[in-house]
Amino acid sequence: MVLSGRFCHHILLRECHVRDVDDTPSTLWFYIGNEVIRFSVVEFCLVTGLTFGDSFESPSNIAKHMDKRLYRSYFQDGKVHVKMFANWFMNLGCNNNVSDNDMVKLVLVLFLEMTLVGKDDRNSIQYWALQLVDDLDVFNNFPWGTFINDRTFDSLSTYLVGRDDMYKKRLKSPAKQKADKYNVYGFVTAFQVMCNIW
Repeated sequence: MVLSGRFCHHILLRECHVRDVDDTPSTLWFYIGNEVIRFSVVEFCLVTGLTFGDSFESPSNIAKHMDKRLYRSYFQDGKVHVKMFANWFMNLGCNNNVSDNDMVKLVLVLFLEMTLVGKDDRNSIQYWALQLVDDLDVFNNFPWGTFINDRTFDSLSTYLVGRDDMYKKRLKSPAKQKADKYNVYGFVTAFQVMCNIW
């Protein structure tokens, strides 16, 4: 599935408030086709199947005392940007010095950064991700659903604030005017899937 920013934007423009229910944390409501539709942690969980937990320690705190072996082995030259990491990984080829175990771990970090966290490829990868994934039991038992849902909800609920008026003005203005752009982070694909199901 290809993420459609325009589709998600038009759904976000239809956000509404539901009386007596708006105090529910991490829940967004949208008025679509004469129906009020909910997007919450429940729908996020149904789409992603990720592990959830009531509370969790931040991944950076967990990684504080973990070994930095993966980083030292492959990324010794300072900050590693997501795009640089992806290009390096794609150009590894068959004859490389990366073990099969490390290859799996690096794929997990790449998937986490590019797909689940939804990071701009100009940003640096999180070093704690390289530390966590080096212990697959710790990585696999971490409640990624809670972590990614919180990031996605924060992004969906704040990035459009004040932008709907700018968008409406742009529709009435000459076509040459530069479009207003914004990034929404997290696993926005889950949001798009739920919109398509509605």
